[in-house]
Amino acid sequence: MRKTFFLFILSILIIVVLNAQNYHMQGFELRLKPLTEEMFGAKTDNERFAANERFISELEDALEYEKSFSYDFPTLRNINILTSPDKQFKIFTWAIISETGDFENFGFIQSKDKNGGYKVYRLFDKSDDVLQPETAKLNDSSWFGAVYYDLVMTKNEGITYYLLLGWDGNNIYTRRKIIEPVSFNKSTGRPTFGQNVFYKDKDRKRFVFEYSTDAVFTLRYETQHYQVAGQKKAKNTLFHKAKPFEVEAPETEKRQMIFFDELEPINASMQGFTQQYAPSGNITGLYFENGKWKRLKQNVLPRNKKTKKDDYVPSESRSGLFPAGR
Repeated sequence: MRKTFFLFILSILIIVVLNAQNYHMQGFELRLKPLTEEMFGAKTDNERFAANERFISELEDALEYEKSFSYDFPTLRNINILTSPDKQFKIFTWAIISETGDFENFGFIQSKDKNGGYKVYRLFDKSDDVLQPETAKLNDSSWFGAVYYDLVMTKNEGITYYLLLGWDGNNIYTRRKIIEPVSFNKSTGRPTFGQNVFYKDKDRKRFVFEYSTDAVFTLRYETQHYQVAGQKKAKNTLFHKAKPFEVEAPETEKRQMIFFDELEPINASMQGFTQQYAPSGNITGLYFENGKWKRLKQNVLPRNKKTKKDDYVPSESRSGLFPAGR
């Protein structure tokens, strides 16, 4: 009887503590929400970026709170929040558009340190200063900024690997999508962006795809079909019922992969001018094996429907105040 009563009291105390923690975080969210409305809805640069600075300060205070990692901030519009399945880190990213159509990316990471707590790192977008973005190893203070919409976690021989898929509005001429490996210092939790995890591509630290604002570029992680080398026979009896003849049909398999459009200039004479780049119609797939992301040699045959990830545009771009783009 006493044990049952003790467990009942303990459960009540746990509920009270959890509610108190949520109430504290909800207080932060109530202060953050109107700032997001101003960040993404105000008509001038001064108003938007001033609200953004206040939002950054308030969000940093919220993330420093001990129990903030488990809170989802459900009402924060246009703030993309991703949490790794192993609870190692949580990343917040968003973008503000200037009146000239240039995008600036902002973000925070909460990552676990050796003591089991979470450290907070603000991300500073230095993409304009990175001369060779696909080979540069970066960190929180020199970040190739993007708004991340997917997080891929894989494992090999006890090592966990993380990839982020992101979108960068860039400017009025081009958009960018990014495959960004991220790793963490085991002691401090400090993030490093860029990692040599691409098979037979030793200098590559990330993929950066830059293309015309008029193009729709696909970059996704999911199960997709691809054509294998072998062929299977399919009988056709349309013309001769007694002696059916056989025609070759491609054999397909499916697996979990990152797949993306291959880019090419709309006109061959525009080679190197990324504002003229668009999908060629060919698809490349990457699959994870033995700690590396390898290219599929077979043709990828996408069968899944397009999603919002293929045509990501912040809602303020859709309003007509800013140039739309993908």
